[in-house]
Amino acid sequence: MPVVTEAARESGLRVRRERVAPWQHTAVVLAVLALWALYGALRAKLGLVSGAPRWLRYSGQVMILWLLTGTTIAGLYHRRRFLRGLVGRINVWRDLGSGALVFLGGMLVLAVVGLALRPLHLTHLRDAVAALAPRTWMELALWMVVSASAGLCEEFVFRGYLLRQLLHWSGSRVGATVVTAVLFGSMHLYEGTAAAIQIGALGMLFGVVAVQRGTLRQVIVAHFLQDALAGLALYLRHS
Repeated sequence: MPVVTEAARESGLRVRRERVAPWQHTAVVLAVLALWALYGALRAKLGLVSGAPRWLRYSGQVMILWLLTGTTIAGLYHRRRFLRGLVGRINVWRDLGSGALVFLGGMLVLAVVGLALRPLHLTHLRDAVAALAPRTWMELALWMVVSASAGLCEEFVFRGYLLRQLLHWSGSRVGATVVTAVLFGSMHLYEGTAAAIQIGALGMLFGVVAVQRGTLRQVIVAHFLQDALAGLALYLRHS
């Protein structure tokens, strides 16, 4: 069965599971993500916490996210068509509402998976997360920029580019969704194993929504809300 995007449904067209970029380009993207995940895992294992100012860490994260996104876009076939397909037809209020519902579903997923993992006593490095918490209004504002960048860039890379490329390779929506969710969770190993599994489950939800809706709009909103409200909660806790 071909994947039918929201934009395609509206125009009466069907979009095939086509290759979105050369396999060599995807291999490079996967290698970069693997190194990023490994770096985070080593930091967590060694208990390393960056001593750089938060504003510098936030700015560096934003730069890395957009560099990764730009590199990913550079390797795409049919860039304009691909990007239009991911965005579809925007309806601001409807997208915000449906994105908020996905966010609430994600919070439920995090809570349920967290409870299920509790008996296993896996690591959850709250100190590493607390070290990133914004403490001033300026840091909070920069955190919002990071949250918006993460929502746009990470969803494009994982639920846009990689999900569709893996769907082409495997022909399986389930397989492509699971693999991208595992990759997404591994990027958060710096928060500990438990947090990585929870975030991987959240990635599963986002992947299912992206496949079913045929657009990234709802998951971008949900991702932004997840990060932005978490940062706001940390700011209020430490202010």
